[in-house]
Amino acid sequence: MKHEWSNMTWAEVGDRLRESKLVVFPTGSVEQHGLHLGVGADWIQAWEIARRVGEKSGATVLPILPYGISAHHDDFPGVITLDPTTYQEVILEVMESLNRDGVTHVVFMNGHGGNLGALTGAAKEAREAFGMLCAIVQWWDILERKPIKGNPAEQHAGYAETALTLASRPEAVRMDRAVLSPTKQVEGEIRVLRAGLAEFRAGLVRIPLKTGDVTDTGSMTEADPGKFPGTRDYSVVTEAFAEGLMNEVVDWMCAFVAEFEKFELHPIDVSKEKAMKALRA
Repeated sequence: MKHEWSNMTWAEVGDRLRESKLVVFPTGSVEQHGLHLGVGADWIQAWEIARRVGEKSGATVLPILPYGISAHHDDFPGVITLDPTTYQEVILEVMESLNRDGVTHVVFMNGHGGNLGALTGAAKEAREAFGMLCAIVQWWDILERKPIKGNPAEQHAGYAETALTLASRPEAVRMDRAVLSPTKQVEGEIRVLRAGLAEFRAGLVRIPLKTGDVTDTGSMTEADPGKFPGTRDYSVVTEAFAEGLMNEVVDWMCAFVAEFEKFELHPIDVSKEKAMKALRA
C-alpha cells in the first residue's frame, strides 16, 4: 500500500514526491442517499475509486476529505455539511501544504457534485498562488455518455451510484429497500425535474430547492422518470455489474492520471515581436 499517503512515513513521502509530483485527492460528502445507501456513499465511492487507481497506477493517493457541501440535504437525519467558504479554504490550505512539499499536479476524485464550485474556486486560487495544476474528475462525468440501465449516470442514489457503492462497501447497501422515487410535483404548468431544475413550456428554469422539496425518500431520479424508459428494478445491479462499472471508471482514471502528469502549460509570451508576427499572420 505504498501509494497511500497515510501509510507512508515522512521519509517515504519525501522519496515518493521526488519520483512524482502528482497526487490524487479524493473528496466526498456525508449526506442521505435514500432508503438503501449509507450516508457515506459519496466519500465511500470516491475513496474506493482513488484507492484502486493508486493500486493499479502507482499514483500517490491522499487521505479522503469525507465532509462536503450538503446543506440542501439537511432535512434528513445523518447529514454533516460544511459552509462553502470553509470548504474552499480547507481545500486551498491542503494544497498549500502540498505545494510546500513540491507537488505540482493534483487530480481530485470528487464524489459529490455539491463540492464542485468550491473545488473549482480553490483550484483557480492554487493556480494563481502556487502555479499548481488541478484537474477535477467526477465519476458521473466519466460515464456521462453511457446510460446505466437506460438511465443517466448522474442520479442521486440511482443505478450507477448504487453499483459503485456495492463495489466499494457492500455493507453500506440495503438492496431490499432500493426504490427510485418520482419527483414530487406541485399544481400548475411548472414541472419539477430535480432539486434545482424545472421545466416550463419546454424550457428549463433553475429553481433552487432542497432535496426534501422534491422527494420523501431521498432517492430520486434527478430527472423526470417518464423521460427515461429503462428498468426500475434494482435487482439488475448485481455484484458483477457493479464491479464492471467500477473497473471502467478506474481504468479511465488511471489513463487520465498518466496523461495529466505530463500536462504542462507553456509560459505566456507577451513580447512585442510575437504580437506583431501574429498580427501580420
